[in-house]
Amino acid sequence: MDRIAKLIMAAIFGMSSIRAVVATAARTRSIDARRFQNVHNNIAFVSSASSASLPIREQHDARPVVTRAQHQLTSFSLDTTSGRQFHSSTQLLMAKRKKNGGRTKKTEKAPSKRSIKLSKLAQLDSEDDDDEDVDGILDFEDAEQDESAVVTPFATEYHAPVMPKECIDALLQQGVFGEMMDDKLERWRKKKSIAEAKLKKAGLLDDDEVETDEASNSAETSESIRRPRLFVDGTLGGGGHSQALLEQLSPGDILIGCDQDSEAISTASARLSKYLGTSEYIVEKNGELSCSWEEGSPMFIPVQSNFRNLVDVLSTIRHPTSGKLLLGKRLKKQDSESEEELQFPKGVNGMLLDLGVSSHQINTGERGFAFMKDGPLDMRMDSNSTTAAVSSLTAADICNEFDEATLISLLRTYGDEPRARRIASAIIESRPLHTTTDLVHAINTVTPTFARQKRAGLIATSARVFQALRIVVNEEDGALTEVLERVAPWALARSGSHHSNVGKNGSDGDDGILAVLSYHSMEDKMAKRVIRDGSVDLVGRRGRGGSLFERDLFGNIIQNEGDEEGSHVPFEPLGKPQKATDEEVAINSRARSATLRLGIRI
Repeated sequence: MDRIAKLIMAAIFGMSSIRAVVATAARTRSIDARRFQNVHNNIAFVSSASSASLPIREQHDARPVVTRAQHQLTSFSLDTTSGRQFHSSTQLLMAKRKKNGGRTKKTEKAPSKRSIKLSKLAQLDSEDDDDEDVDGILDFEDAEQDESAVVTPFATEYHAPVMPKECIDALLQQGVFGEMMDDKLERWRKKKSIAEAKLKKAGLLDDDEVETDEASNSAETSESIRRPRLFVDGTLGGGGHSQALLEQLSPGDILIGCDQDSEAISTASARLSKYLGTSEYIVEKNGELSCSWEEGSPMFIPVQSNFRNLVDVLSTIRHPTSGKLLLGKRLKKQDSESEEELQFPKGVNGMLLDLGVSSHQINTGERGFAFMKDGPLDMRMDSNSTTAAVSSLTAADICNEFDEATLISLLRTYGDEPRARRIASAIIESRPLHTTTDLVHAINTVTPTFARQKRAGLIATSARVFQALRIVVNEEDGALTEVLERVAPWALARSGSHHSNVGKNGSDGDDGILAVLSYHSMEDKMAKRVIRDGSVDLVGRRGRGGSLFERDLFGNIIQNEGDEEGSHVPFEPLGKPQKATDEEVAINSRARSATLRLGIRI
């Protein structure tokens, strides 16, 4: 009767369309079906044979009457014990809740790095109660370094080398870097064969010249396997990288270690005394050094000098036993006839530059490099030297004499400091500054001790300010520019396999490798630009591939007729930048910001 009444009402109100009537009837049937299903889910019907035999209408009338109070839905719950089938995502949710005790996600948080450092510091304080903290400044980095110095390979109390395996494998072209080098040489060979085919077709190259070139290259390749090699460690430090390299060198190979710090070079020479061939080039010797080198083992020659002066220094070094010049002046081929016979006429096989400050210099408060330790504001790398070449500018001079505009500029340029203006004003208001603690207190007046952002706290800000002052005091930017643009291209041996040496006889057979280990963005950018574009300063750079040099549509550098061969781009990148592994960072926290870039001398 209800259906007939609804149909009549629909017809009265203008719903005479068959489609509207059918839709209304369908909605009515669905409502009745849902109402019947709700009642069926909440009430247990008792079926019997007699009721099953009754007609359908009588069975419907025989249903029990359900009141409004009885007609209530049960609470929803995910019951995995019943036989009901659930969706796969629902089953996964139920499994997570069962595993986490009724919660979808675990509420327990992993310990933060700050809490781990605080716990380590508390353990160190409990073991040694006599240690005093400098004016409440927490020495987090020292706590990690003290534990990591013993575990890191080739580490001593003086310094723990960063990424020693990667650096040595790159210099010796072995392991992963050997595979990279093989792929690079194969690409060069293909490009060289294509260029030779084009020159033959144009009539600019004869077959005899190609055969002679291939024969000379194969002879030089076989000869390079037998002849001794020469390597240069431009930043000797504690001698960790040098020891790792000397242990893998062959008899007759020579490693030259350079450092301007007299204490560092004396410590490294004593450590490597069994490889020490001569101490003639150490200006200031802290005690007697025993030269225990024996025939049949690689040789180590220490040199006390800044790596920016290596062109003048390396050109005068002679072999301790044969007396021959190792490199000489590296003259052009037409001028080399007048020069005496050289021990390594091809050049240096590999050069390593581990930039930054050693752990010993940071941990020594008297040097003024560390903001965690109280000491004078010095920051000179060669402060222990007694020669006249010692730098006279100190960090205290910069803080007490430079004007505000200059301080803001150097903090932004060399420290990437966002609070440069406020810190410069605080330094000027806190003058005079004589110790590292005075400078940290001046920074703390405009910087919170702890902050939510990692770079905004007192520790990170002080590290950036001290880094900027150290770079200015030691002129690290100018020295790095000179060693990358002048020293490394002059010393390293050119690769004879490069595709630019088409139809040219007598090309070098060695592949000089440059390895630069940097620790902040300024050093890394300089190394990247020199290896990729050949220069640190880029004028009018517009996008990738533009630099000081004129290029064609394909990005190739256009060389003029009067230009020296290979004078524009001295290097070609080898692989992508390498970072320290998580295992090494866990045992040596100072490796977390290290970046290794490699280049091949072409």
